[in-house]
Amino acid sequence: MKNVYIIGAGLSGLSASTHGVVKNFNIKLFESSNLVGGRCRSFFEKKLGIEIDNGNHLVFSANENFYELCTIINSTKKIQILPPNLEFFDLKKNLYWNLDLSKINVLKMFSRKNNLIPHTNIFDYLSFLKFLYVKQKKTVSELVGKSKIFKTLWDPLTLGVMNTSSQNASAKILSNVLKKTLFRGSKYCNIYQPQKNWDDTIIKPCTQFLESRGCKISLKKRLRKLDVKDEFVSCLYFNDNKLEIKKDDLVVLAIPPSNFKKFFPEYEVPTEYNSIINIHYVLPKKIQKKFSQKIIGFINTHSHWLFLKNDHISVTISNANYLNNFDSNEIANIIWKEICSYMKIKISIPGFQVVKEKKATVVQSPENFNLVKKLNNLPKNLKISGDWTQSELPCTIEGSILSGKKAICN
Repeated sequence: MKNVYIIGAGLSGLSASTHGVVKNFNIKLFESSNLVGGRCRSFFEKKLGIEIDNGNHLVFSANENFYELCTIINSTKKIQILPPNLEFFDLKKNLYWNLDLSKINVLKMFSRKNNLIPHTNIFDYLSFLKFLYVKQKKTVSELVGKSKIFKTLWDPLTLGVMNTSSQNASAKILSNVLKKTLFRGSKYCNIYQPQKNWDDTIIKPCTQFLESRGCKISLKKRLRKLDVKDEFVSCLYFNDNKLEIKKDDLVVLAIPPSNFKKFFPEYEVPTEYNSIINIHYVLPKKIQKKFSQKIIGFINTHSHWLFLKNDHISVTISNANYLNNFDSNEIANIIWKEICSYMKIKISIPGFQVVKEKKATVVQSPENFNLVKKLNNLPKNLKISGDWTQSELPCTIEGSILSGKKAICN
């Protein structure tokens, strides 16, 4: 049995461990904190008396690696499949509309049935064709910034998928997403969401699967240093012990780029991050009925996406660095006013919790994806994993899971 030492029990580390167990490897998984799951974890919020997700995630039916992992850990029944029918609300124009992605047929671009956004005509949708071939250095804004559907489609889609402003986000990566979803047809555009929460859907089933196969997850194990000898990792130093590593063993660093840089300062990695802020509000059932869709996009607002949960609503603000120093009460009140505008009623702010993830993702720019491509000549028994290591996909659940799989299977 091959010995595999995986550092980091976020989603990429759990994916690497699961695929390693399937291949009958001897997996040893280490996590510096006392929790697994990273940004995909959920927790019980005492203030609200409910379980909430650390963050919200958009997962599409095109995300085959996500569904494969759920199949392995037997959690597909814990997924709810939503049609790709999104409601949008423009605060500035006081305008509501539905965008049914299943009706967008790129091959029938000149059909008037594609006029899905108010005040648009058939020629506005020609901007889709620009994503068929995209140069590596182009940003989304440079590619389609002058399109009349930029503000109502391309900008919110970019923020939702890449957590990066259109001015900085790689158009090539968004093109890859479109080619896996909209360009392939409606059956690849359905949206996967958890029946309960992300912890129940993927994190707990992963840990239970690993434990059932004899893989122990060692918590509060911080990697302090590693030795490299003759182009191989030879020793791992943790906060309370060290492990000798053989040449035919494998070490997987499923860690953020800032942590990777501590061990390999000679490599250039992305250093700029974008935060994500999620605000969770507990609402009475009669108020929740005012939301017609499970996922709602907000335009000309601080809010970007609203997710309707079983017992609360959750609002996501992407690319939220400008709010990092705001007080949680300030943020919650700003967003609540926008929600009241959507509902066309004014009611007192309910119980809420603000969750700030200041290093949610790296800035997903063409320059940073280029840095990732140059990460080679690593020790021969070392692999790196994490959403940031994928140079063809955005930093999402799918990218995390694929990175872990590739670390083990490639």
